Amino acid sequence: MQDDAGIRSGFTIRALVVAFSSIVLISYWTQHSELVIDSPSFNSIHPSIAAFFAVICFSLFINPFLKRLHPRMAFTQPELLLIYSMLIVAGPIVSIGGVHFLLPTLIAPYYFATPENEYGLLFHKHIPDWFGPKDPKAIKYFYEGAPDGAIPWNVWIKPLLIWSAFLVAIYFVFLCINVIIRKQWADMEKLTFPLVHLPLEMTKEAGKGRFFNDFFKNRVMWIGFLVPVIIHGVNGVHNYFPGVPDIRFRYISISRYFTDKPWNAMGSTYISLYPCAIGFAYLLTLDVSFSIGFFYIFSKMESIFGAMVGWGERSSAGLGHFPFIQHQGAGAFIMITLIGVWTGRRHLWDVLRRAFSDKSGVDDSMEPLSYRFAVFGLMGGLSFLIIWSVLAGMNLLPAVVFFALFCILSIALTRLRVQAGLGCVHGPLTPQDLMVLGVGSVRLGVQNLTIMAHFHFMTEEMRGVISIMPSQLEGFKIAESSKMKAKQLAVAIMIGIVIALPFAYHAVLRTIYDFGANILNNWRVHNMPRQPFRELGTILRNPRPVDWTGMQFVGVGSVFALFLAIMRMRFVWWPFHPVGYAVAFTERTIHWIWAPMLIGWGAKTLALKHGGVRTYRKFLPFFLGLILGDFFMGGFWGLIGLSSNAPGYLIFP
Repeated sequence: MQDDAGIRSGFTIRALVVAFSSIVLISYWTQHSELVIDSPSFNSIHPSIAAFFAVICFSLFINPFLKRLHPRMAFTQPELLLIYSMLIVAGPIVSIGGVHFLLPTLIAPYYFATPENEYGLLFHKHIPDWFGPKDPKAIKYFYEGAPDGAIPWNVWIKPLLIWSAFLVAIYFVFLCINVIIRKQWADMEKLTFPLVHLPLEMTKEAGKGRFFNDFFKNRVMWIGFLVPVIIHGVNGVHNYFPGVPDIRFRYISISRYFTDKPWNAMGSTYISLYPCAIGFAYLLTLDVSFSIGFFYIFSKMESIFGAMVGWGERSSAGLGHFPFIQHQGAGAFIMITLIGVWTGRRHLWDVLRRAFSDKSGVDDSMEPLSYRFAVFGLMGGLSFLIIWSVLAGMNLLPAVVFFALFCILSIALTRLRVQAGLGCVHGPLTPQDLMVLGVGSVRLGVQNLTIMAHFHFMTEEMRGVISIMPSQLEGFKIAESSKMKAKQLAVAIMIGIVIALPFAYHAVLRTIYDFGANILNNWRVHNMPRQPFRELGTILRNPRPVDWTGMQFVGVGSVFALFLAIMRMRFVWWPFHPVGYAVAFTERTIHWIWAPMLIGWGAKTLALKHGGVRTYRKFLPFFLGLILGDFFMGGFWGLIGLSSNAPGYLIFP
């Protein structure tokens, strides 16, 4: 990171007070918006919309007002960025990055148990007593609502404390890994970190006697800002008053034109034109944005080819899941992490030397944590998680393998985020899927499978718990770019996490026991928590052998990602990037962003081809305005939604 010269501290009492107060406010605001009115979904895309909206309000309204009162009253850029960095970590924790999936997961195996699915006979006895509430009334009222809305804290306190230790350990492991890899990725490889560009521009301090910086005085930016404001303004009004016509910009079906075989094998395919995704795509390197769109189309062509030769049919021996999209994606994710380790091997060796020797000559004085603290913290954090899992009933080796795969996939997602700016990647196969694929369900055993089913809350959706890791690293990049004290930021982030969890627990449980989870957001409190136990029941009734075909396609994904990386390193003209391949071969969210990636790629290509870097920079504020307008309207409709319990307007997806 930077040397001592010019470093400023954002770690002030007022910045911390604002950050902590915002965390508390967002904890309750998020539950109303995401669970009760089912929108806007603040954490379906990262950085957190609520966190971003807070910084927008400070930059556009609060800071100019304070400066008008007295110049010294205005918040400095380091202070605003400290607040932002804390909120983009805390925002997901109070949502799908922490409590939204965890709490229903502790209840679901009991509430949804029936004589038909035989959950009680199959795996209830393998769930530790301290995992979650066992009281029948607490379980029933969780989904059906308590008559008086009271939270049964007597059955929740113990499991919440135990799971809090587990979650904090995960977030701390992320922090330690980020400290270890930060210098290699940010300083040596100089990855682009697209998501930090806008907050840096927004929070730049205006000159003496000015209330707004150059970014907010740029007319091109405001033109871009107006595009999502108009779209979401009209569509938001339509949401509350259906008589007003809407502007259709998402879920425009392409597959409806391909209904005959083999073309219908492409499945549901549509175009969505999210302004923020187009804006982020413009910030990416051309090979990354192009590869995401290209390989998504390539995956569709694979499906069509499979239908032509009969591989896509369920009756095809071993190839019923062709083209094994998530398997290829998992292989690519694993290889991206391995390539990163190989590329940064010298730096990693320096980190280890510094951790174990004071005479190494490696300087880590400006890092968020010392390398010694990070290495031993990582070892201690992982040891705690493994011991925690063993105490829960897992065998040692499966626990070690699980957390090794978990870290590998987390590092890969972080690489994708800081290199491709993708804050909405659902992910490929989970560590649980890979373990069942590799050794079969019988060898793992019912006890390991049951505990790992509870871990789906942090692996099934990469916009959840795993998203905290790239958010932390982006905070460190912001600290470097704005000359903040990184050590203070690391401390602030961990304090923010510890504060966010208890308020999130209270906010979620208060909402659920008041309304009843049965009438709240279906995906968060029904589908996601029930899915792992449905799969567990199916696996226990019909044990799965080693899936050699599936493992081969995981290998195909790894080898192809390695091939793309080698070609990219050897040939400057090579247009395909392994990151694009990895992202394209995931599920759910890629269907939303493939078209915006190609649009952003096309715009940037035209700008560079016909005007060079100067033209690219000239239009950059327009695309930043697209992002700013999208996130602003997300916060705006979130505020409007507070006025009632009626379904709100969802800006993404």
